[in-house]
Amino acid sequence: MLHISDVKKYKRCPRLYYLSVDHPSVYQPYLRHDEELTKLVVEFLGLKDYYLGERGDDPSRVLEALDKHEWFVKARFAYEDLRIKIPVLHRVADGFDLYFAMYAPLPKAEDVEFYRDNIWVLKKVGIKLQNIYVIHLSGDYVRQEDLDLDKLFVIDRYLYKVKKPSIMLDDLKDQDYDLKTTLDQMRSHNLKDHQPVKRRACKARGLCDFFDQCFIEDLVDDDIEYLVSSSKKNEMKDRGIKHLKDADLDLIEGTRVQYAQIMASKNGGLYYDEIALKKWLEKFKDKTLCFIDFEWETYMIPPYRGLRPYDHVCFEYSLHMLKKDGSLTHREFIQTGDCREDFIRSLIKDIPKDACLVAYNAEGAEILRLKELKDQFPSYAVMLDDMIARFVDMAYPFSEGLVYHTKMRANFSVKSLVKVVSDLDYRDLDISNGMDAVYKWRLLDKNIQDENLDDVRSELSRYCSLDSYSLYLLYRWLCNITRHIF
Repeated sequence: MLHISDVKKYKRCPRLYYLSVDHPSVYQPYLRHDEELTKLVVEFLGLKDYYLGERGDDPSRVLEALDKHEWFVKARFAYEDLRIKIPVLHRVADGFDLYFAMYAPLPKAEDVEFYRDNIWVLKKVGIKLQNIYVIHLSGDYVRQEDLDLDKLFVIDRYLYKVKKPSIMLDDLKDQDYDLKTTLDQMRSHNLKDHQPVKRRACKARGLCDFFDQCFIEDLVDDDIEYLVSSSKKNEMKDRGIKHLKDADLDLIEGTRVQYAQIMASKNGGLYYDEIALKKWLEKFKDKTLCFIDFEWETYMIPPYRGLRPYDHVCFEYSLHMLKKDGSLTHREFIQTGDCREDFIRSLIKDIPKDACLVAYNAEGAEILRLKELKDQFPSYAVMLDDMIARFVDMAYPFSEGLVYHTKMRANFSVKSLVKVVSDLDYRDLDISNGMDAVYKWRLLDKNIQDENLDDVRSELSRYCSLDSYSLYLLYRWLCNITRHIF
């Protein structure tokens, strides 16, 4: 039996679908949603008496019940071997109104095929559709004490492109659309019929789980494949150019990072702009340095007062403090529940008022989280603004081409950089990335008794501590290569 999610995977990449069948993974949602969407929608619509589908239902069950109910929730339908689950159907005069439901501020036009596929199955089993709606979250909703579903949800009739109405859902039911060719291919083809093709989707929203199975390449550290922001590197590869140092200068865009990569290849692995790097390091002179990293959860439905859909709650930070006398100390915060105000207070207590705060990608992470906290807790605005003003972004010398080592292999994450400058490796930890940390913290937050929660807390501490310590190691490495006194 095929499910609509299988069709979505196949359309994105046939190999992704076939590999996922052979290597199923445990689903771990990136975004947290403790509340079941359909239950919230039922309450929002005020439904009392309705047909409720169940997992494992035979699709014939709902067909037999079509004349017995007005409302249908989580109804399973199937055409041939494709199975779908419809959030809400409403029997009206001469047909049914269809309600899709989604945990998103706006339904996107790029997902139109998902809606078409569901509509196609319904039409095939004889469901005559009248009006088609999508129930989605309101991006303007701010939670007060209780969850207000009338303000949280919006009933819409459009799919959006660049936040503007683009496709009316009602129009989809009248379109000449056939999914049968795709289904036939899914049944008759297999993995061997689809050779790997590297596309943007392979790295979209994070690396595909099967990327290494598709693109196992024997690359050297300064392979031309690692030339960043290059539209011509494949052309150079086809001409037999293998190393960055041999790049055709007429075929590069000429960014500072590309220049740093090429020079590192020519210099035996390392390039740095000594004057620019020393000037950047001067901002740390005679200051206490706080190398800091935050971890946070992202909620689809705001669980606490002052939060919007998709807002964040910081649950952990690690801080390595390098004092003027050269001593290094460590402080941390880990808490569950609505710990936002405690998080702020702990930061204020742990960070000296004259210290320089150092984070990686600070503008897109730590600074952004502090701005959100400032809006939610305005009484701390002055102190949080002061912290924000003292941040320095450790990513700057790497992202701007002030320094490059070929061992980086065009990967500018902290986890990759620290392996270049030290023997540390995140793979030695039980938690190896930010999402692993979030999944582990959920066990702690939900007080899952099947887990050793003391061990979970220790794993979270070790992981976040390594993040902030890695920033210290990067700083020390930059000082060492420029012979700057730290």
